[in-house]
Amino acid sequence: MDFQEKQILFKVRKTVLEMIRDRGIIVPETEDITFEQFNVKHNNNNLDIFINNELSNVKYYIYFHNDIKNFSKADLKSVMSKIIAKYEDESINLILILKEKENSSITKELTKDTYKNVEVFLRKNMVFNITHHTFQQKFSILSKDEEKELIDKYYTTKGKLPKMSKNDPIAKYYGIKSEQIFKIIRKSPEVGESIYYRLVR
Repeated sequence: MDFQEKQILFKVRKTVLEMIRDRGIIVPETEDITFEQFNVKHNNNNLDIFINNELSNVKYYIYFHNDIKNFSKADLKSVMSKIIAKYEDESINLILILKEKENSSITKELTKDTYKNVEVFLRKNMVFNITHHTFQQKFSILSKDEEKELIDKYYTTKGKLPKMSKNDPIAKYYGIKSEQIFKIIRKSPEVGESIYYRLVR
């Protein structure tokens, strides 16, 4: 891997950690490394990251696939089984960072309940943080109590709310699940602050 590719991968790693933090997960400061430290990790084939948030009992494992060959169905099963065996926990959230889009067999495999905690991101889509755009809205995920309060306030049902695809880049960034509701705050010089809601499906 040449210097430019390493720089790209370093940026991807930074964006992934920002994404985890934006989900409300505490990331150890030791993961905020310099490019020189990253280079050492890369040379030692030690890029994967494990984050154990004891306060919320949430665990993330970030796997960087850097092999020349494309990520396969066998790779998916192997990575998953090794992580579960190592940490003795089947509830770990696995984030796969791939160079190329997964093939159809993996896409189908990921629909199984076994892989409900697996997310896939393409490296090229993680070089820059999409939430850092100047005009980007502020997103938050409603809790069950907040959902009920919203439904009661507007005398409506979840199904009648405007929809957002679970494959939308923002939905994927925040890790929101189907049937959860986004609260979106938009600010503009003309109308000030506006609040919208989207049901993710």
